Amino acid sequence: MNRSCLTKTCLLLAAALGALLPFSCSKEPAAPSGDPIEFSLDGPSTKGQTAITTLATLAAQDFSVSAWYSPKGASFHDEDGSQAVAYISNHRFGYIKVSGEDNSYANHAWQGVNRSGNNLSARPAYWPLDGTLSFFCYAPCRADAAAATPSDPDVRDIVLEPAVTDAGIISRLPDYLPGSPLIRVSPKLSALDQVDFLAAPPLLDKRRTDGAFPLDFSEHRMTRVEFSFNETGFVYPTGTVPEGEEVAVRVTSISLKNVIGSKYLYFTETQPYQTGCAWSGEVSPADPATVAAGFPRATYQITGADKELRTIAQFNARYVNVPERNAANDNHLAVQTDRGILFLLPQKLPDDAELEVVYALVEQHGLPVVSEIVTCSLPLTSLDTWPEGKVVRYKITLNVPSRGVSDVVAQVYDWDDSGNDHNEELMPHD
Repeated sequence: MNRSCLTKTCLLLAAALGALLPFSCSKEPAAPSGDPIEFSLDGPSTKGQTAITTLATLAAQDFSVSAWYSPKGASFHDEDGSQAVAYISNHRFGYIKVSGEDNSYANHAWQGVNRSGNNLSARPAYWPLDGTLSFFCYAPCRADAAAATPSDPDVRDIVLEPAVTDAGIISRLPDYLPGSPLIRVSPKLSALDQVDFLAAPPLLDKRRTDGAFPLDFSEHRMTRVEFSFNETGFVYPTGTVPEGEEVAVRVTSISLKNVIGSKYLYFTETQPYQTGCAWSGEVSPADPATVAAGFPRATYQITGADKELRTIAQFNARYVNVPERNAANDNHLAVQTDRGILFLLPQKLPDDAELEVVYALVEQHGLPVVSEIVTCSLPLTSLDTWPEGKVVRYKITLNVPSRGVSDVVAQVYDWDDSGNDHNEELMPHD
């Protein structure tokens, strides 16, 4: 599946180095010290599967660190953040294992790195000699997130944007931390290319001499969307398949159409130094300055390898059939696919959002007899919002005789990283 979700991680930031940005303005940070910015572990033991999975996944794709400098005696809060000077921009941080090291990813510090495929080399960045740094971090790292001249069209899924200065826009970002950047998140259209985006609450006014302090990647920011199926049962018309042939239902693709496809995640401060992250519900990347501007829409798809989607119970089976529903209608089989899992933006679903399912009726050797496309409207009366950091599971009953959907039930679950019901494989990195 070339990915797994990033699971709960807490890190301790100890001290730093990275490439300093060129500055054209009169404000400049203090000269760098010889102390590198490094990260070490904090929190639960790393001996259990959950923590090892978390850190191994993070190590496979790294995280991004941006920092702003405030001179000695000043704070990031001064002048609503405008006095702070960009110090590190989208610097990649990772973990370089040494020969013979175990898989705890806790033996030494996380540091600034260069990545070439699976090969890492140190690229540290230093604390300034005086003053403080304020940190803004996300994962997985995207090398082009802060690119000055993006491609046209801009197809990046994670983009760092400058701090908001327009008072009208700020008024529509509740608890916005003045001076902090925005992160524009636009999930890739194919589940195969999507990632479990994370962002840590910002760390403000940290000094080189402060020692270790927490960088918290413990909260999932996206909504993870899953599907399971059964079907009403059917008798295939006489003469359309050979006598005695078994005909089965197999789902070949699933699409979520006309849902919100791009939003801003912004950094918040509810009380002094009580920071967090939030998704914008009123400021659209399509037109930030216009009140009530519509959000960009997208259609997301999971398509099965070899034109079928496997289920949890039958993942290793040659043929994967949707079961006929039982009397209690509780025998849905969850899709377990090597083509991806949907990590989508938390949102109130638009009125015209739709679920589309493509399935095939196949004979006993797996050859398709008929292919059908069925749709139903979203949002459902049972669920009109995808909550942040949760799993939404759609239980779908296909009505084959009527070429439609008999029933769809949506349920919300905690995102339990210790009990993921999909293959734990690494997400791709750039």
